Amino acid sequence: MKNIKICLLIGALLCGCAAPTPEKPEKSEDKTTQKQEINLEKNVKGLELDKLYMEVKTKGNDFLKGITYDKKVVKEVLVDTSNVNYEKEGTYEIVYTIVPVDSKMDSVEKKVQIEVVSPEKAEELKKEGHDVITNETVNEDKKQEESEKKEEDSKGEEQKPSTENPSNDNTGNVASGNNGGTSSAGNTTGNNAVSKPSTGSNNQGTQKPNTPSHTHNWVQQYTTVHHPEKGHNEQYVVKEAWTESVPIYQTIMRDICNACNADITDIDIDAHLYNHMINGENGSFRQELKQIQTGTNTINHPAEYGTRYVVDQAAYDEQVPAGFKCSCGATK
Repeated sequence: MKNIKICLLIGALLCGCAAPTPEKPEKSEDKTTQKQEINLEKNVKGLELDKLYMEVKTKGNDFLKGITYDKKVVKEVLVDTSNVNYEKEGTYEIVYTIVPVDSKMDSVEKKVQIEVVSPEKAEELKKEGHDVITNETVNEDKKQEESEKKEEDSKGEEQKPSTENPSNDNTGNVASGNNGGTSSAGNTTGNNAVSKPSTGSNNQGTQKPNTPSHTHNWVQQYTTVHHPEKGHNEQYVVKEAWTESVPIYQTIMRDICNACNADITDIDIDAHLYNHMINGENGSFRQELKQIQTGTNTINHPAEYGTRYVVDQAAYDEQVPAGFKCSCGATK
């Protein structure tokens, strides 16, 4: 049996046929492996806080300040502050939108609460260790931004290559050698090329993180509308209505007793005088003109009124929305 196998092997070699090799089992593909989704928020720095504090009537704050992102993943970061009323205390919401580079991916929204507080509350929050956005901090940020911009412009001027034409000897030394006509300072070629500052990998450690280009930070603008005072004239009672009784007098002749000075006009004069005489008194009388009330005149006095102005609504100023404005000067 062993001899037969040897003969078969020799025959296969003589025929030029290769011995069959055992087939290896194919590896089964892991169909459960899925592409890992990119977390956009992890590629954005500066959006860690979920709540901000701002003093009332603070304007011009850049809500995108300090936010950086990886431009390979994130296209831009937008912010919507149209719901914030900077003139009134309260809690509002601003919305950050993270737009991916990949158009097939959905944008991600990050909602942040912002509490607009009074100056007194702002001071309390500062003492508690909270950061509060105020007009003072906004002005400081603008000054710092201008200072940094001037510093960057100054550095840019220093790094610009000289515009003077170098001599043929110098340019030849830069471009010549074993580099195939390529300058050792960059990608410039040819004898007349001007060398540029190196952008090699040795400088990658000092590169600044990618920052977004300017994105409009729309701040609600207001205009002051003055509403004048509203009111009306009305009457009020100065004196209530009342009734007056005025006596009526007449001057008439009256009979007056000389003994007792009594008015005896309307009584029995003779009997009155007789009584005085039997008592040994004067039994005579005289006539005098006297004013006698003969009646009463009733006068009805109406109520007396005055006029005064009554305020229905005091004058006030209203802050009316008047569009939006960005710190760059753009409006909408």
